[in-house]
Amino acid sequence: MGSSLFWFDNWTGLGALYFNTPDGFYIDESVNNITDVMHTGAWDADKLTNILPGEYAAHIIDNIKPPGEQQLLDVPYWCLENGGIFSVKSAWEYLRQRKDTGAAYIKMWVKGLPFKISFFMWKEKKRYSTFSLLRLLQKKVWSYFLMHAGIKTEGLSMHQAIVKYWTLTVISRLQPIFQALPAIIMWELWKRRNSYKHGETVTIRRVIYQVSTTIQSLVRLRKPAVANIPHNWPDILQMMEQYTPKLKVIHDTTNNEAEALAILEALKYCEEKGFNRIILQTDSLLLKNAIEGLWNVPWVIAEYLEDIAKVMSTIDVKLSHILREGNCLADHLANQALNMGNVEAHSFQELDTKGRRIVNNDKLQCQYLRVKVARQ
Repeated sequence: MGSSLFWFDNWTGLGALYFNTPDGFYIDESVNNITDVMHTGAWDADKLTNILPGEYAAHIIDNIKPPGEQQLLDVPYWCLENGGIFSVKSAWEYLRQRKDTGAAYIKMWVKGLPFKISFFMWKEKKRYSTFSLLRLLQKKVWSYFLMHAGIKTEGLSMHQAIVKYWTLTVISRLQPIFQALPAIIMWELWKRRNSYKHGETVTIRRVIYQVSTTIQSLVRLRKPAVANIPHNWPDILQMMEQYTPKLKVIHDTTNNEAEALAILEALKYCEEKGFNRIILQTDSLLLKNAIEGLWNVPWVIAEYLEDIAKVMSTIDVKLSHILREGNCLADHLANQALNMGNVEAHSFQELDTKGRRIVNNDKLQCQYLRVKVARQ
C-alpha cells in the first residue's frame, strides 16, 4: 500500500534516496511515505520531479510499479535469501571478516584480462620484487603510462611501484584499468626480452602500441556500451573520465526470475492476440506451484506472479509441469536468438537443422533417457 519510507527504504533498487542523492541536494522531509508522491493510484510525476534529481524521477516513473490497490501493509524481505526469510547463515556470510590475502596478490586478477597475463605477473613478482624497477623494465615504457597518473618511478622497487599504482585514487570505472596496467606492461616487456633472445628486434614504440591495444580491448570488454574507444593511453583516460553512464539498476537475475518473466510475456502476447484458451507448460515446478498458491512465492518473482495472476484471471489457462526435455525446441530457439538476434520461423522448413531434428524426434516419439551414474 506504499507504506515504505520514501527517503530511507530501498524501494527503488538504487539504495536509500536520502544517501544517494547528490551532496548538497535539498531533502524535502515533508515527504515521508511512498503514498505521498502518488495521485489516484499513479505516480505524481510533477511532485517527483520537484523533489528528486531528474534521472531519479524518470527511473521511478519508467521502471517502478506503483503500489497495488489491496491496501496491504508493505512486506519486508531478507534479500540475501530467495525466499525472503532471514537466516543467521546468510547474515554471517555477509558480515564475516575473511582473511586478508593482501592487496598485492588480490589486485593481480582482473576480470576480462587474459589469464596468461595475470598468471605471469603472479609467477614473476616474487622473483624480481627486490630489483630496481628501472633495472628490470624499460624506463620509457613505464614513463609513458605512469606520468599521466602522477607516479615517479625513480628509486622504487617493482613491488612499491605497482602497489602505488593499485592504490591510486581514481574514479571507480578507471580502477580495473589501472589495476590491470602493470601486468600488461610486464607481459609485453617480457615478450620483448624473449624476442631479443631469439634475434628479433622489438622497438619501445611497438611495446607501447601492444600495451595500448590490450587496454583498449579490456575497456571494450568491460564497457560494451561505450562506442569508438580510442587507442592512445591519454585519450583512453580522457574518454573514461568524461564518460557518463546512464542511470540503471543491476539485479542479480535468477533462473526463476527469467522463467517468470518469460511466462508473463507469453501470456500477455496471447492476451493481445485474443487467444482465450491457453495450455501453459513450464519445467519449473517451483513456478507452477507458486502460481497455483501451493508454495510460498520467492520475493524476487513476487511482482511477476501478481501480473501473471491478473492475466490468468481474464483468459482460460491450463497450467502443467513438464520435464525440461519437453522444452528442447523452445530452449534451442531461445539460445539461437541470444547468439544471433531475433529468430522467426513460420514453418518447419524455416527451422535450422537442429530445430528440424528436434521436431522430427518429437514426431517419432523418441524416448529421452536420463543416465545417472551411481556414486560408490
